[in-house]
Amino acid sequence: MTRLLSSELLKLRTTRTFYALTGAAVALIVIIAVLAAALGKFKTTGTPGRDVLSVAGLAPLFALVIGVTGVTSEFRHGTITPSLLVEPVRTRLMAAKLAAQLIAGLALGAVCYAACAAIVSVLLSGRGIATGMSTSHWIGAVIGGAVASMLYAALGLGVGALLRNQVGAIVVVLAWVFVIENLLGIIPGGFGDAIKKYGLSGVGSSLARTASHASRIGQVPAGLLLLGYALLLVIAGTIIVRQRDVSS
Repeated sequence: MTRLLSSELLKLRTTRTFYALTGAAVALIVIIAVLAAALGKFKTTGTPGRDVLSVAGLAPLFALVIGVTGVTSEFRHGTITPSLLVEPVRTRLMAAKLAAQLIAGLALGAVCYAACAAIVSVLLSGRGIATGMSTSHWIGAVIGGAVASMLYAALGLGVGALLRNQVGAIVVVLAWVFVIENLLGIIPGGFGDAIKKYGLSGVGSSLARTASHASRIGQVPAGLLLLGYALLLVIAGTIIVRQRDVSS
């Protein structure tokens, strides 16, 4: 298993798409955080630290796409066949891919949330603006954001294994986050509020402690719920990978 994991991590380190996505995530979050913290206008009674830190919520989305490409790129470029020749037990191969994506997602989330937190804290303090966040809140947000990114990477891996088609899988996950959940969130009668609170975006924000009080659930319940979503998709994706034929 260690050999398989090393192989999967090597694939990540030698893939231009991985570096492009991680670089874009870090750069985008840093630029937006600097501009927002340096130029934004904030209410004295609000929580500007949390508001700007929510910019780091882009990290889980990039991790989601990285997770998708972690498996779909193998099918797209035909490298899945030699991978299965090396490790014919598909469950073990998927487990190694999952472990690699968890590591990558955790690292990406930790870097992005820590960088964003440092930028926000320094710039707001320099402007004499109270962040409205304690030290423990900052630490909890960074840890929660890193875990959210890790689990989003697992979600992406599951969707990628289910659909195989790289473009289609990326479109599906982004459409769900940016379009479908928002549309479902405006349905009246309590259903929309439940989607905002327990959907992927809401749960991820709660885990990173950047959600508004009205739509926030506890950090631990949010983590467990997101873990459940990830396990469901990864298990379903693994079953599909085991059952489908792989062309040479």
